Amino acid sequence: MKPFHLLLYIAASLPIGCNSHFEIEGLQAEEKLVVYCMPTAGYDTTVIQLSKTVPLNSAGLPPEGIPDADIEFTVNGESQKVCWSESGTGSMVPDKSYYVVKKLSKGDRIDIAASSGRLPTVRSSSVVPDGFRLHKVVLAESSTDAGYDRQIRITFSDDPQTEDYYGVRVMKKAHYTYTYFDWAEDRWIEDTRTGVYLPLVDVSGEPLLNNKIGLDATLDFDYNYYQDLYIWNDDMISGKEYTLKINVELEYNDEEDNFSSTYNYKVCLYRLSPELYKFLKSLNDISNNELGQNGLAPIRSHYSNITDGFGFLGAASLYETPWLDNPDSDETEVWTPAG
Repeated sequence: MKPFHLLLYIAASLPIGCNSHFEIEGLQAEEKLVVYCMPTAGYDTTVIQLSKTVPLNSAGLPPEGIPDADIEFTVNGESQKVCWSESGTGSMVPDKSYYVVKKLSKGDRIDIAASSGRLPTVRSSSVVPDGFRLHKVVLAESSTDAGYDRQIRITFSDDPQTEDYYGVRVMKKAHYTYTYFDWAEDRWIEDTRTGVYLPLVDVSGEPLLNNKIGLDATLDFDYNYYQDLYIWNDDMISGKEYTLKINVELEYNDEEDNFSSTYNYKVCLYRLSPELYKFLKSLNDISNNELGQNGLAPIRSHYSNITDGFGFLGAASLYETPWLDNPDSDETEVWTPAG
């Protein structure tokens, strides 16, 4: 339970503020473009989502997508064809978005400029970071107070020449097989089901991911990560080899007469550009700013690196392990990348 009674004590000790009244009818803030784009090394499709702001004195919501915009997208100075998708393209491109078909590699510089009508032209740039320097992934048992008894240990090395930003996400796959006799068809039937999801994790014991500091640590507030993508920088490990430890729920493979279950894990490892890291961190800080949400601290703002507009352009490199076997009790699964 979170100690909200302490918040009441703190609130009671604060001076009472005064209220200010002002009219927003006369505000004439101009509309601006909003761009979201995340180029990723190894992928051949980059999505560009474009919209615009709505001034305070206007009614309604911003339009979903702007189909008539002029977008210039370059890779290392070479202009790329930008396409519009009205109804989506497969699983990669959402509705009412732009996209570029060009496979990206580490070190590629991405520049984007977008304009529409009389709105100010927006610009931004980013560089695709190097790949994740992974050495091995180990799955083992590890008793924790929280009951998360499967530990995933990720050993990697940091580049001593650069400031680096990282991310990790753990995926879990459950495969079930049911065997039963169907009297109507007079035969045995095997029913198989597979589901992939994000498991519950515990990072409270991992120094790189336990971001409770200051008053948040004193009040023991939880710190949650956007879409379970756990991010960190290399301030604590600059130029060193390090083993990151993440605890997840322990489930054993099971096999009975008419039922069997198997579990596998996949680890998604990211190198993030500084812009993408700052954007994700701002999302996390805003979501976890419980003092601000209760009027006890300033409200944080979203990070943006879009000139004359809003949104962000940030690049990433992604490395995915294969589906790793779930070790039995007292056993350990070790996986190392090829080469």
